[in-house]
Amino acid sequence: MSKSKATDSPGTEARLRKLTHDLIERVKELNCLYGISRLTEKDDRPLDDILKGVVELVPPAWQYPEATCVRIKLRGRVFQSINFRETAWKQAEAILVNGRRAGAIEVFYLEDEPFAYEGPFLKEERDLIHSIAERLGHIIESKIAEESLRTLYAREKRLLP
Repeated sequence: MSKSKATDSPGTEARLRKLTHDLIERVKELNCLYGISRLTEKDDRPLDDILKGVVELVPPAWQYPEATCVRIKLRGRVFQSINFRETAWKQAEAILVNGRRAGAIEVFYLEDEPFAYEGPFLKEERDLIHSIAERLGHIIESKIAEESLRTLYAREKRLLP
């Protein structure tokens, strides 16, 4: 049985390689978002532990994970990957808590990579960093609400006979 000319052409093979590459990138992004969800499954996990976990989950989700480092700044605290170094190749997104800027997540490439969409970064990476920042804002809001409820509960418990 011979191959058809359509599947034999170099253009078809190149398109298939690109589609495979793109699919692998989307799977990496989904793994990052699922990982962040898993970090928040335990209600008692401290926010600092969640942020440290996010810093570890982000680099593998980017197109060049071995050349990626991350920093999260949140209200005077900083969480960063072990290989962190500030470079010219940067993506950043504000972390909003109750509509106000509370910090930022920054992703840097440690070396020059080919131009993609936003410098060396893919459009999907811009979307992903936005989603991560938005998710972190919700996680922080949740932690603040939980702490307020615990404080109110403890105060009420002291007032009851």
